[in-house]
This record gives sequence, structure tokens and C-alpha cells, in this order.
Amino acid sequence: MCGIAGIIYKNSTNVTSQDLDSLGNSILHRGPDASGKYLTENLGFIHRRLSILDLTEAGNQPYCSEDGRYILVFNGEIFNFNEFKPELSQRGYSFRSHSDTEVLLYLLIEYGVSVLPRLNGFFAFSFLDRAKKELVLVRDRFGVKPLFYGQDQQRFVFGSEPKVLFAGGLEKTINSSALNELFFYRYVSGENTVFKGVRRLLPGHLMRISTGGKLLETKRWFSLKDSALNHASISKPLEWFEEVFHQSIRYRMISDVPVGTLLSGGLDSSSVLYSQASQGFQGLSSWNISFSNYQHDESAVARNFSKSLGVDFHTHEFKGEELMSLVMEAIHNHDEPLMHLQDGHILGISKKAKEKVTVLLSGEGADEILGGYVRYKVHDKAFRYQLLQFLKYVPDRFLTKERLRKMKRYLQEGKEEFQMMSNSNENFLSDLNRFGGIPGDLIIPYREQILEEAKSLYPKNRLRQLLYLEQHTHLFTLNDRNDRTTMGASIECRDPFLDPNLVIGVASLKDEWFDTKGKGKKLLFDSVGKHLPDYITKHPKIGLSVPWNEYFLKQEEFKQHFEKMHKSVLFESETFEKLQISKIIADFKKDGKTNYGMIRQLFFLSLWYNYQFSG
Repeated sequence: MCGIAGIIYKNSTNVTSQDLDSLGNSILHRGPDASGKYLTENLGFIHRRLSILDLTEAGNQPYCSEDGRYILVFNGEIFNFNEFKPELSQRGYSFRSHSDTEVLLYLLIEYGVSVLPRLNGFFAFSFLDRAKKELVLVRDRFGVKPLFYGQDQQRFVFGSEPKVLFAGGLEKTINSSALNELFFYRYVSGENTVFKGVRRLLPGHLMRISTGGKLLETKRWFSLKDSALNHASISKPLEWFEEVFHQSIRYRMISDVPVGTLLSGGLDSSSVLYSQASQGFQGLSSWNISFSNYQHDESAVARNFSKSLGVDFHTHEFKGEELMSLVMEAIHNHDEPLMHLQDGHILGISKKAKEKVTVLLSGEGADEILGGYVRYKVHDKAFRYQLLQFLKYVPDRFLTKERLRKMKRYLQEGKEEFQMMSNSNENFLSDLNRFGGIPGDLIIPYREQILEEAKSLYPKNRLRQLLYLEQHTHLFTLNDRNDRTTMGASIECRDPFLDPNLVIGVASLKDEWFDTKGKGKKLLFDSVGKHLPDYITKHPKIGLSVPWNEYFLKQEEFKQHFEKMHKSVLFESETFEKLQISKIIADFKKDGKTNYGMIRQLFFLSLWYNYQFSG
């Protein structure tokens, strides 16, 4: 797990060591253990290392072939790397390290990018073939590891975070055409970002660039749809799921440094910890975020479960000045606006964990892969969806629960497919229209493309279509959040639920294994979940819920920005110019609940803008 960056000058300018230092210093937090460079004429790479496997200098990068033809800079882990060694040895390769980087280099030399489907892991890497004068950039299947790129007339720059591109000389300006999508959906999907000229290489894609800086090709090397269609039939799904899940844990325990677990107290992370303990792994530790507000706190559940397994338990609460400092650091680390709003907390617990471990396992991805969010219920059954339409005609005064009022606003979105694309939204069109609305089209081509792909794979099942859509949109943002917050503390985060064998196999199963009855996630509850205590499986789903409304109104560190956020220059842009932001804020102040979703977005967007463009 590391940070990578590179630059190609398109003219006769030579890359200097100082150029590469500027790139590498911008992502020092991703790799504090070592730094390595490769430069020749107009091209150069830098690697910042976080040592996980083979802690000796033999694991340092860039990795070069003996003849000097091939150069690799790699961020991530190949968990099944040892399985390739006998095959490579038979083909004449010898190993001077115990790292997966060396194995990846030889695989790419021997097979090229055709080997990618055989890799189990997460990765973003750059592979240079000097003889072909060609550079290949590659990103893993599910976007666990980030990779951004951009260019102007003078240079092509790539790196693990957008800040690399700015350190490389690209101008940092806002992408005004993305603001509608950003505010409505909370993030910018697909290749686009909130920064003009900064693009992300999509998960499961690769890009070829000439050593002169010309983009030659971008193509998709992994399709979940195609992989699911070609997967062998699974005869006993529950037994299969439990076996593959435990194997995923074994892979993700491969490490030469201590491994801990992010433990909320919910089913997903508890399943991860249970699997580690039941397989006999030693020296386990769990890391939990606690809250004084008991409605948001699961630390007691997490503590009891850790104690029952003999696991070293740690919990911490973050608030006030400490939390505000963590939020600002998270904004710096993420570059793009914070979407999930727990970034400061996860960064904080990662910093605490770093005192004892360098790797953390997470339960991320289970809800999107297996169907665990309550919001999925509306699209689960056709008859339920039709029945819920009556909510649109019920006056709000008769809807005593906020969840029902939110459901009503959601169902007023129009066609079901548009509703599906906005299923993870905090705010809906009806919310915005009450306060002036925002201009422009909210139909985003990338989201439409993925939904069409989902419909072709699951033509008769709206829930499966929605899960597929979420796996290519919402889940990518969670992966971004986990990467920036943990790497911000120089921690590697691994996600067992995103093992390709598990995700592809689950996607291939019949519809009967997917419904939202009870808490959903039938495959997990009826397999690994059977081994967990009732206080885990029957505990209400909370997630990492943060009482921001209390912080905005009562904690001075947050209140200072809250009181002036309506003056942000960002809100003078076309997207926000008709929105009655002062009224949204005034109504919220009356009870701390009204317009809460919009308040959160306005607060964190303005805080982000002030840091990135006014600081």
C-alpha cells in the first residue's frame, strides 16, 4: 500500500529529481517508510512506500527488470501472489524479495495485461515498457485503490490523489459543469471530478500512453456483468459464501506488520472479526468510534463482542476542536468534497490504530453487494412499490415518522429509474424545489449507462439492478472515503467483502438469494451470521451515524463556520444562485431537524470550498 505518481513532459523538457519530489511530497502520508524514483529524459515516476510485505529494502520501488526494459510503480496488494511463484519459477524467473511487487512485475513481463483477471487484490499501478515506448496505467476491479490523471499542452500527470496533479503543475480550478451532480447526488460519478481537467481512471479500466504523453487507448478490462454471466453455477450458495468469505479473510491477513479491524458493532464488521478469531489468527485488535449520544453509540456492543473473542478492544470519541481539526485534515487528504461526513472520525480512529497496527480490515461493501440498506426496500417488490405510491397523496401531518416523510419526497422524483439513480441521496428534487431549485439536467450519462447494463443483466429484478448500480457508484465513493481516511494516517485498509471471488460469485446467484426481508443480506445472515450472538444479529442497524445537528448549533468549533457558511463564494455559482440558502438555514435553526440533509451538504461543501480555493 503506497502512493504513486508520474509525469511526462510533451516537449523537450527533461524531468528533474525536484519535479518528482514535488509530486511525492504531496502524498507523503501515503508512504512515509521509503521513497524511490525513476527518471529518464521527459518521463519520471516516484513511489512513496508504506511497508506491509517484505519490510527490507528489497521491497522498495520502483521495480525494474534486470535488463532495464520494464519499470513498475505499484500501489496495493496482490493477495494471491505466492500462488504464482512456482509457475514463474518454471519460466525462469528468480526472486530477490518476498514482496508481491516483484511477482506482479514478472507476471506483466510474461503475460502483459492479460494476467489481470487472475489477480486477487486491489491495485493501481504504472507499467512502463521502454522498448515499446508505452506506459500502461491500471486500476483494480472495484476502485479500492485510486488513480487520477490530467494533462495540458506541456505535461501528462498521474497519481494516487488529485493533489499530485496540482503539484505537477496543473491548474486547480473548479469544474462548474459538475456542480449540479455534486450537490444533488453528493458526488461526481464516472471519470469526471469536481476539478476541471482532473479525471479518474475508472475501476476495472486501463489506459495506454506513449512516452511522448499521447493518450493511445482507454479500455475496460473487467466487467462485473460479463464475469457474473460466465461464472460457474453455485449449487450450495450458503456453504459457498461462508467458505469464500473465510478465504477472503485469510488472504487479507497476509502481512509482515500487525493487522487490526475497524469494528462498529454491526453485522458486517463483526463477521470480519469473527472469521479472524475462528480461524485462529493471533494478536487481534478492534478499533471502534464511540459517541456520548447513546442513540448513535454502538461501542458497548463492539466491546462485548471483542471481549467474547479475546480481542484487544479500543474505542475513542472525537468531538469539539479535535474533531474539527480531523475534518479539515480529511478535506486536505480527500481533495474532493466529503460525501459521507464520517471522514474525520475514521481518520481519527486510524491515527489511534496506527500506534499499534499498520493494516485495518473493514466491513465495507457488504450492504451494496448483499442488499443491506433500508432504502433498497422500496424497489424490492413490485407490489410494495405500487402500494407505496399512495404516500404521495397523504398530507405530511399524518406522516408522523420522518422516514415516511422522506419516502414521500423520494417517490415524488418521477420515473422509477430516476428514483433508483438517486436512491442514496440525502435530498430530492422536491426538497430543492421548495427553496428555488437548481438549474440544468440531472440525468447523468455514466449513471444511465450503468443502469442500462444492470437492466440487461437482471431484466426482471429492480432490486438487483439497484445493487449493481450502487456497486458502480455509491460503493466507489465509500472506497474513496476509506482510502483517503486510512491512508491519511498511513494505514492500509482491506475490505474482505470486496474479494473478487465473492463479489462475482454473489452477482451470479439467482434472485431468490436477494430480498430485503428483515435486515436483508440473506447470504450473510444465514451463513456467517449464524455463528454470531443475538446481540449482534438483532441489534438495530445504526451505521456510523454522527449527530452533526448538535455540533452545528452547540459546538463552537463548528458553529463558527455554520453561522457564516451562507456567504461562501461557492454559492454564487449558477447551481446555487436560485437556492434560498438563508431560509434553509433559518428553518433548521428553529428545531435542529428541518432541512437537516441540505444543511449537512451546504456546511461541508462550503467548508471544503473555503479550504481548497479560499485558504
